[in-house]
Amino acid sequence: MDLREDQLANLCAFGYTEVEARFLYLVATHSGYFTVRQFLEFAHAKSGKRNARLVEKLFSLGHASARRYTRRSLVYQLRSRHIYTAIAKGHLRNRREHELAHIKARLLVLDFILTHPEERYFETAEEKRRYFVERFKVEESLFSQTEGQGNGISFSDRFPLCVAYPSPDFMPVVTFTYVDPEHRNLDAYIAHLRTYRPLFRRLPGFQFLYISSAAGLQKEAAELFSFLVEAKSLLDLTRYFDLQTKWDREQYGLITERDAIFLSEARRRYTGDSIATLYHLWKRNQLPKDFQIEAASVSLPPQKILFRAITVPGHEAIFGNSTKNWGDGWQIRGCSGAASPRRSLSRPTQTLQRTADA
Repeated sequence: MDLREDQLANLCAFGYTEVEARFLYLVATHSGYFTVRQFLEFAHAKSGKRNARLVEKLFSLGHASARRYTRRSLVYQLRSRHIYTAIAKGHLRNRREHELAHIKARLLVLDFILTHPEERYFETAEEKRRYFVERFKVEESLFSQTEGQGNGISFSDRFPLCVAYPSPDFMPVVTFTYVDPEHRNLDAYIAHLRTYRPLFRRLPGFQFLYISSAAGLQKEAAELFSFLVEAKSLLDLTRYFDLQTKWDREQYGLITERDAIFLSEARRRYTGDSIATLYHLWKRNQLPKDFQIEAASVSLPPQKILFRAITVPGHEAIFGNSTKNWGDGWQIRGCSGAASPRRSLSRPTQTLQRTADA
């Protein structure tokens, strides 16, 4: 956490305790949204007066609003510009209304950071860009300084990025993350890997964390990472597609006993919708270039790369089957107005078919 003493004092001046102020700083910087459970975990407290007092302050000061998606709990959003200005984060867009997928992703981001508080996270896109330019001499043309514009890396996803110690075998290593709140398909994940791949290939080593609330797609995510980033196992993938095609055409005479053993193992290894789509494209001679054998022959610098899949609890019980976005016009608890420090608290309350050569 990079909370400065003056920023802590600014938050405490509103009437928040130090623990509350430190938590709100994390929320404002990395998420914008939070739940009571997350605050209690941060404060190492049980449900009761601690969270009730925080909510009362947030609503009385007009610093937050809340939504109830199911009967289980509320989701809170820090909405007051005064909170963000107090910590020099007035440029952040966390105050705006967002779609449900964004809200779920930000809550998972906060969960991850709360369970890994020892890491030093880069808090802005500019900090991330400057780190790679200065530390690894990455050319500035690789980055886009305008979020959502240009073909460069803008870090607009705002996924956690830090320098971490993944294991005793690794020196401090830059750690990228991908947060998957829906875990339904990996199209967005594939697009993310293609976007960041030019940066990955300029680093001597790094760690990549796939973060989700369910383990169902983690194996598939690991295979796709191996294909797209490390250019590994593409020969095995192509051999699997070739043998599976012969099997589908009942050309059993073209399959040796050794081939049959490999095919049986490959069917267990290569599973999921993404692999099925790749197989379909391969049969039509439309396999993307970065999944073809030629991609494996590209000369890459030696790297030490670690991929890890991490499961976090998630918030399915809170959202249920709701598809409501934050700005869908239903009731908001709390106030949206601003409050000054020491103010009285008595006031009422993309797809696989897209090719990429980078």
